[in-house]
Amino acid sequence: MGIGLTGLSSGLGDVYSNLLSSGSASAGGGMSAFGSTTLLSDYASIKNGSYGKMMKAYYEKQKAADDEDGSSVSSKNKTNETKDAASASAARKFYETASGMKNLDYSADNIDELYDNVSDFVKDYNSLIKSASKSKNASVQAQADALNDYTYQNYKLFAKIGITMNSDRTLSINEDTFKKVNQKTGSTNVPTINTLFRGIGSFADKAADRASRIYRTAGDGEAVTSSKAKYAGTMGSYTADNKTEKTDSTSSNKGTSKTAKDPESANLASTLYKSVEKLGALSITNDNKDDVYDAFSTMIKDYNALIKKSSESENSNVIRQTDYLKNLVSGNKSTFSKMGITMNSDKTLSIDENKFKDSDMGNVKNLFGGVYSFAEKMTDRINQIYRYATQGQSLNAQTYTNQGGYSAAGTGSTLDTTM
Repeated sequence: MGIGLTGLSSGLGDVYSNLLSSGSASAGGGMSAFGSTTLLSDYASIKNGSYGKMMKAYYEKQKAADDEDGSSVSSKNKTNETKDAASASAARKFYETASGMKNLDYSADNIDELYDNVSDFVKDYNSLIKSASKSKNASVQAQADALNDYTYQNYKLFAKIGITMNSDRTLSINEDTFKKVNQKTGSTNVPTINTLFRGIGSFADKAADRASRIYRTAGDGEAVTSSKAKYAGTMGSYTADNKTEKTDSTSSNKGTSKTAKDPESANLASTLYKSVEKLGALSITNDNKDDVYDAFSTMIKDYNALIKKSSESENSNVIRQTDYLKNLVSGNKSTFSKMGITMNSDKTLSIDENKFKDSDMGNVKNLFGGVYSFAEKMTDRINQIYRYATQGQSLNAQTYTNQGGYSAAGTGSTLDTTM
């Protein structure tokens, strides 16, 4: 018995419908009209080629989106590597100020000079925060944020000495409050100021480290203490694309070259370096005042000769290093005054023999003994003058230890090595 044509047509229709249905049945088990119509429409779009065009357009759009994402990552990485000469310069200046806080006289009778130094600290901190906030380098901004966060963690200590945080993340200092904190403690030292600014582990010490990181990310990856970074623009300047942004106004109208050799300044720097070493190696006691005076007066003579000559150098880097040497010495004028040593208007020094010998030699020993001492920083600065005056050579000598012995020293101070 055969199958009728009508039945065959009906059976093929059912198979065709079932193949296209993909299970779009109604709750009662029958095929929904909506599902069947939709799938037939899809089948038609595949058959006439429009579906293929649609998929091609989709994948092209997806590829464009992926490329855009990759571009964003690349752009972000590029942003992280963007050089920022202004922030590098501000970071170097703040690093020097923060590092210099360790070597100050923190006795209570030196509150006026301490205020001046802390004011400079606040000013340079603010300059760095403002510059970094405008940076196009994301890493610079992140490091500045970390510095700001650390400052905020110490806001209660700052408040005790008259330093407040402003809404724009800068600091302000109140002179009256700062100076009166000494009267409130009634002690020989100002504890809060010591905690914030003096010694390893202080706020200033950690802030200097953060400034060094900002310098590194803002420039060529060099640390603020590296030789390459110093040559690029030492202590307050940063070189990018052969352009130097100066921050030390005292040197701007003097030396006309960075490459001019200055043998006379180099010879004087070498002489002073040896004088400082000799004094540091000397047994400094109250029973040895004559020898200490002779060594100290020789050092002063050599110091005066160097700064007079190098201040007029044709090499602008020699002048800049000399300015920092003079600033280092100026920062210790309170201690010098206790030893009969005065600073003249031209930044040279004078020594009164009687007052010097009547003073406690312990002051001299504190200046010329130990890590981070005044003498260590002084020899480092003298070495930089010599380097620039000879275009890169170093004073290949040895430096003293606080026990009076000698130990091999690389270029730069111990602080530079540890940082």
